[in-house]
Amino acid sequence: MESEYTSEEDPGHKPPVLTRTTNALVRYSRPFFSKQAQKAYLGTLLFIGTGLCMLFGSALAYGVFYYRFVPQVGVGRVVHLQFGDGHPWGTASLGSELVSLQPYDVNVELELPRTPSNLATGNFMLDLTLVSHPSTSALTGTNSSTYPLSRSRRPAILTYSSPLVDTASKLSLMPLYVFGWSREAEKLVVPMMERVEFARGWRNLPESLRLEIHSNEEMQIYKATVEFKARFTGLRWMMYNWKITSFFIFSSLFWSICMTSASISWVIIASLSNTATHEPEVKEEAGDETPIKQEPSEETSSPMEAPSTSSANPEEKRRIKREDEYEADDDESDGSPRDRGTISSEEVGAGTGLESAEARGIQRRRSHLFNHEHS
Repeated sequence: MESEYTSEEDPGHKPPVLTRTTNALVRYSRPFFSKQAQKAYLGTLLFIGTGLCMLFGSALAYGVFYYRFVPQVGVGRVVHLQFGDGHPWGTASLGSELVSLQPYDVNVELELPRTPSNLATGNFMLDLTLVSHPSTSALTGTNSSTYPLSRSRRPAILTYSSPLVDTASKLSLMPLYVFGWSREAEKLVVPMMERVEFARGWRNLPESLRLEIHSNEEMQIYKATVEFKARFTGLRWMMYNWKITSFFIFSSLFWSICMTSASISWVIIASLSNTATHEPEVKEEAGDETPIKQEPSEETSSPMEAPSTSSANPEEKRRIKREDEYEADDDESDGSPRDRGTISSEEVGAGTGLESAEARGIQRRRSHLFNHEHS
């Protein structure tokens, strides 16, 4: 009793309540650390990692798709006009910023000073030509021939203002003119082409442009610019005007397609790997079953030997019976415990049914002769 009392008061001994609580926690938390749970955790981690990678890839894919599908909205080229040789003219290279099957509005922007000669010119004409890529000559091997893809001529004129209005505007803007923050010039925007569209193929896209200004009077020009403005329709209009909404919609669509494809591939690979791992086990089990099936046949073969031994000749059975009776009479006459022990052991051995009848008869005759010699 003292030992039990001291063991209960031992500070290192855990109270029964704490022990039961710990055991319960261990028992209930064991499924969370099993192999199946570890496989589930690993699969979930891989799924989340794959989802994040696919999300980043979907955003990148949408960016590439937007860059390739939606062209640049405004393409502008400054035309450096040439004077002194007839009408002012100039050319500019367009490069590869224009795309096929996309409508464009083409405008010419002129910055003109309000000089007396420009005001006296009145209406003047603008001639704009879009030139194709030069073709290579088969004889010389040089780029020579070009042809116009589109051409347009439009009129333009400076805005008229009466002398009183002109004087009042100059007086009101005089401080800006004095400090150089503004200048006496007017900017004209002349629409040259509306919804012009180029056929598919790089040869159908303009490579350069040519601008001419036709007027009866000599004109002064500060700057000339040709602007191409894309007129989006359909999906391009939605992607350009609703950028954030389109980003979420198409990124989610790309992500869903990628995750669906990855899940299907995962299931196919897992099923193939499971079938590949289970095939050797099935073969081994089939090989192990063969000896198990043979064991009943071996066991059944041993009792089948009994009828073979029991099916001895009748003469042999009668002879063995007479010898047994003779030995029994001798044993009763002798009455020695040793002989009775020997005979009983032999009879027990004979009862097993594993020895043949002839072998048991020989053994009994040998024991009978041995008893007679000692007697």
